[in-house]
Amino acid sequence: MNIEPKHPVKSAEKTLSIIDALHELEGAGITELSRHLGYSKATVHHHLSTLEANEYVVNRDDRYQLGIRLFELGQFTRREIDLFEIAKPEVDSLAERTGEIANLMFEEHGRGIYLYIARGEQAVHLDTHIGTRQYLHTSASGKSILSHLPQEHLESIIDRHGLPSETENTVTDVDHLRSELNEIRTHGVAFDGEERAEGIRCVAAPILDNQQTLLGAVSVSAPSVRMQGDWFKEEVPELVKKTAKIIGINASYS
Repeated sequence: MNIEPKHPVKSAEKTLSIIDALHELEGAGITELSRHLGYSKATVHHHLSTLEANEYVVNRDDRYQLGIRLFELGQFTRREIDLFEIAKPEVDSLAERTGEIANLMFEEHGRGIYLYIARGEQAVHLDTHIGTRQYLHTSASGKSILSHLPQEHLESIIDRHGLPSETENTVTDVDHLRSELNEIRTHGVAFDGEERAEGIRCVAAPILDNQQTLLGAVSVSAPSVRMQGDWFKEEVPELVKKTAKIIGINASYS
């Protein structure tokens, strides 16, 4: 179920769709944006000119890209989220101890958003970066978050976004997902068996404060060839759960 504004401003919607398209396409010219969005070239040009004049996009040889001003706004917003400041040193430590990628995620508008990512010595390169949004049911971090959301909120997310498949391993059955979320609540840890990216496994734990309020999730992502046996099922889960616990304690008394 999409949330529709009561009185949408069409020009604002077009501007935002152009910003989203520039992000998705990693930059584009007027013709490419016109085809991608179905707007006239004149409309695209007018919106881009306004964005450029206000320093939200830059024009390099007739190819428009998002400007640094958006990054600056994002950095300010991220700093305003207490979880980032509290969790950053613990996520850095987790990446160092495992040698892999350590992630910090929170939920907004029914999606998981990467608030911080730290890289260990042997970390691989993935398509995720700070600010990346993804479906919550496709990753261990997302499932950790879903497992501790109020039932009404969980239902609204499923209703709004569905359970689309990212790989052949993605959980797309509601009953299967509910069963897995129950297991996560019981054991305090979630697993992702190549459900979002082929060849990548992930272990995550929810971050809860001392009132059991959900703050987000912390995880470790690594190639499946390294995420095996006791390391995958016991050692990494313990490290992740301890990290989540420490973040939760620090958040409770900050």
